[in-house]
Amino acid sequence: MVETSTQTDPEVVVRNFLDALQSGSTSAVADLVADDVWWTNVGLPTVKGKKAVIGAIAAMNRNMHLGIRTHNLAVSAPANPTDPRSPHVVLTERTDSLSLGRFRCDFWVCGRIEVRDGRVIGWLDYFSTTNMVRGTIRGLVGIIPGLGRR
Repeated sequence: MVETSTQTDPEVVVRNFLDALQSGSTSAVADLVADDVWWTNVGLPTVKGKKAVIGAIAAMNRNMHLGIRTHNLAVSAPANPTDPRSPHVVLTERTDSLSLGRFRCDFWVCGRIEVRDGRVIGWLDYFSTTNMVRGTIRGLVGIIPGLGRR
């Protein structure tokens, strides 16, 4: 397969990665991450390696649906433009939602995704615990008959 600039463009890689996460397709996500990928949700342990990251995503997909609404996406130049191994950093501001049946928790997320050679090599998500608790409360109220989302 011939690689084009679109396939390695960090913005395109990250948009495809987020789309794959939202679709629930672990195989599509696996195609977009490097073997030595790492994933950190601040406050939780870092998951390291493609097998472990894909396993964690697969477990999440078995239990719930992830929704992603991207508000802003910004791509940096490589940290060291003289080093071809230096990744591009893509910052995302998003509203993510975790759904299980009628329950849905929406919360703000800022993500830092590192891309090298057309693959995600690192993924760090920051989120407000307070905002997540509020989303959880709204989600619980939303499933109460008569009060819930329509």
